[in-house]
Amino acid sequence: MSIDDERDLYERLDRAVETISPRPAPVDGAMRRGRMMRWRRRSVVAAGLAAAVAAGVIAVPSLRNALQTPPPAASHYTATVQLPGPNAPPGLIGWGTVNGQHWQLTADKPGTKWAGHGEQVFTVSGPAFGPNGQTDVLPALTRDTTDPVTWQALSDGPTPAQATQVQFGVVRADVSQVMVRMGNGIVLTLHPVDVWGVRVVAFAVPVSAEITEATAYSRHGVIATAIPFNYPGTTASIGLWLQPGQHGLSRASGRIAEGNGWSMTAYLGPWGMCLEGSSAGTSVGDCVDTAVTMGTNFLLQGGGTSAMAAGTASASVALVVAYLPGGTTVHVRPVAVGPQKFFAFQTGGRDVVRWKAYDSAGNMIESGT
Repeated sequence: MSIDDERDLYERLDRAVETISPRPAPVDGAMRRGRMMRWRRRSVVAAGLAAAVAAGVIAVPSLRNALQTPPPAASHYTATVQLPGPNAPPGLIGWGTVNGQHWQLTADKPGTKWAGHGEQVFTVSGPAFGPNGQTDVLPALTRDTTDPVTWQALSDGPTPAQATQVQFGVVRADVSQVMVRMGNGIVLTLHPVDVWGVRVVAFAVPVSAEITEATAYSRHGVIATAIPFNYPGTTASIGLWLQPGQHGLSRASGRIAEGNGWSMTAYLGPWGMCLEGSSAGTSVGDCVDTAVTMGTNFLLQGGGTSAMAAGTASASVALVVAYLPGGTTVHVRPVAVGPQKFFAFQTGGRDVVRWKAYDSAGNMIESGT
């Protein structure tokens, strides 16, 4: 089929779609299978990202399913973690060293300082996190967790190459300890501490370090293990807990879309599904904690300089049409990585208003806003 023929087909599909009352996309069911997790990445000013979208062209990668191998993780480092002592100040979650440099993590009482309802101010400080450390407002620690540990993360350091990440999270009532294994053989044993009425654990390692697994134990043995998704330059994503004997998704990765100076890559594995996009120095990403394939959903939409959108597609979907403000439409063909189909395209910094998915016969089978 020629490009002109494809364009004519898309136009006819768009005209026909107005006469069809589609069934809603199974977004709720898919999202129940996994919690979406956003991580912050470095950003620099970039421009000129919207040319392909403005033209309404098809986003088709020139390289499909090319295995993406991140740079090797750092192996020469040390890390320790210590429990707060009996005279520790209120809100101290944990402390220790990274490469011999001290760090500590504290949490203010929920809703105090500049935190709003359901929020909490967290501060990580010490030489391991640079001269100023980092203070951020994050969702407040709460005992309402179904996972063995519900992780959050902060990172900072003297330079990006020397950045340190601190991982911390609420611990479920039946968890007595958590053991975190690193790629260089270090094993950190975490014991929950009470912080403002919530049981919490924390540890810190270099951002460039590989966290191989975190295992939660009760007094009777292993509860579950989480395999993190590590990517150089950002905090690890730890979210999907696997029961003993459960393996999750097989490892696979591939470039799902690329263009002039931008690309989007998908990573599947025991961590779930992760998307990593870059464009002119800007990086965005999302992870979904799932052990099964998903339907058609938009998982990430980067505003501003990132100007990219990406998501998953059902196995029967051959075409996704996204509608942007001003009447612009984008037609994109999903690409399979392992058992899951993905799609990605540039948005020009505009939000997707609605979308429709078609099968190979031209029938609209899913839609959403």
